[in-house]
Amino acid sequence: MKKIIAMMLVLAMLLSITACAAPTQSEENAPSAAPESPAAEETADASSADEVEPIRIGVLIPFTGGMAYQGELLKEGYDYWADYFNSRGGIKSLGGAKIELVYADHAGSAETGVTEFERLVNVEKIHMATGIYGAAVMAAVAPLCEKYEIPFVISQCAATNILQQGYKYVFNPTYDARTNAQGLVGLIDMIGEMYGDDVNDIAFLCENSEWGAQQMENFKYWFEAAGKNIVFNETFEVGTADFSSIITKIKLSGAKFIVPQISAFNDATLFIRQLDEYQCDAGVFACGGVMLVPEFLEAVGDSAEYIFSTECWSSGFLEKKGAEALEIHQGFIDQYGHPMGENQGTAWIAGVTMIAALEAAASYNPNEIRDAIAGLNIEKDDWYMNLVPYEGIRFDMVTEDNQTNKNIYAITPCSQVIDGQWKMVWPNEMLENNPIVWPIPTE
Repeated sequence: MKKIIAMMLVLAMLLSITACAAPTQSEENAPSAAPESPAAEETADASSADEVEPIRIGVLIPFTGGMAYQGELLKEGYDYWADYFNSRGGIKSLGGAKIELVYADHAGSAETGVTEFERLVNVEKIHMATGIYGAAVMAAVAPLCEKYEIPFVISQCAATNILQQGYKYVFNPTYDARTNAQGLVGLIDMIGEMYGDDVNDIAFLCENSEWGAQQMENFKYWFEAAGKNIVFNETFEVGTADFSSIITKIKLSGAKFIVPQISAFNDATLFIRQLDEYQCDAGVFACGGVMLVPEFLEAVGDSAEYIFSTECWSSGFLEKKGAEALEIHQGFIDQYGHPMGENQGTAWIAGVTMIAALEAAASYNPNEIRDAIAGLNIEKDDWYMNLVPYEGIRFDMVTEDNQTNKNIYAITPCSQVIDGQWKMVWPNEMLENNPIVWPIPTE
């Protein structure tokens, strides 16, 4: 009897060993899809990749206060970017390390921004940071990036003076006031060539704020350098109840283009409505921001027709980028129910800049990551440029206005409201086949 029992135990052990060696049904049916892009390459072992230390990236954007709406749009862009790359294997050079976003709310306040950034560094132990939306916040946080030696990749900040301080750890791959101004100069020159019209007389209208002053300074510099004439230049207080006297003076100045620097929604809607009411035939060039949110066009209706604006990012160029770019963008639409706009687009640009640097650095060390960002030279045809409307991403040269760590290839495309929608009209290589409407109809 004992011999029988012993034989049965041996048989059971053999069966158990055989079963452990056999593949499970899920393993047998597991897909082995070929990668479609560098981001889609499989890691050696998905389970081991999950055990790799993640790259912790602090995202400092507004979730409360007057900029909260923009903050939510930026979050959509960052979330989609991180999910996209994580689902395709993470950072290959770090064994498939995943991106882990750590959000912080600066609420549009420089003081809060400082507090939250220090929390990200000292408590959350981030490896690098990104975000902002608010020049005053970035100006306060930039010195802390140097102090703590944490690389910061800006997604949105128009102020040029920040990168004129010689900071080593702050980088801007996207737009600023300089590229905004250059975009308008390019648009004006193209209108002159297309229509044979002298449109060089410019009217400036600027809100009395730090952001407004920065915008004004940069626009004046680049317009004067391009030989344009500033025929009107005034400031107004945020919350102005009536722009009629200012509009009358603008009309008398003979300006062909009005460049209003307006960040408050109510100010912007009132100004555009009154321009229409007074039948001002000058072109209006908004500088992105509040006039690009969908609610703005809904609020002003037909009064917004034919105004121009810079767009830090627009989907209008994606068709020329090709099928993969359109597929990536469609994935965003499927997830969020609407196309990407400039906030989501600039988040993506900042994101792919960080991905490229992390792959190059193959390190968690913030100083080595910083050096990798500084050494980037991403060219136009590189995969990373699929959703980026520039000729490349490169930081190793000082710009014309003495900015360091500014993407030398960054531009700000221009769009015009045509039939109630923003349509890209400059530069030529990005056109959506939408002709510029000029001169501006007044009826």
